[in-house]
Amino acid sequence: MKNIFFALTLMIVSFGMNAQTSAVDLKFDKEHHQLGDVTKGEKKTFKYNFENTGTETIEIEIVSGCDCTTLDWTRGPIKVGEKGIIDVIFDSTEKEASETVDVDIYLKNINPKSDSPYLIVLDYTFDLIIKK
Repeated sequence: MKNIFFALTLMIVSFGMNAQTSAVDLKFDKEHHQLGDVTKGEKKTFKYNFENTGTETIEIEIVSGCDCTTLDWTRGPIKVGEKGIIDVIFDSTEKEASETVDVDIYLKNINPKSDSPYLIVLDYTFDLIIKK
């Protein structure tokens, strides 16, 4: 788990460093959500709000998470200065333990340094309560 957290932190820091030198830069109001106690079977909803603070229009290709996560996001081009939202519904029905869940955002924009789409990784955590 510590290795996963370290790798995730490294990816986020790397993206932040690349964003400062590239035309693609998204500023999120919150990159991590702490849902707190969640009773097994309970659903939680929340949002990741962001603004395009880069110098080029961006477009989200896809946002993905685990099977427990339903995602919807701003579709179409997001111009510089415009805002977008990623809506999240977390369903704890199939969960057996507390964990951190990644939310991966793939842009249609291509990173010139890697010649592949930009990837942004956000996450949320929860403390699962199982009633007996």
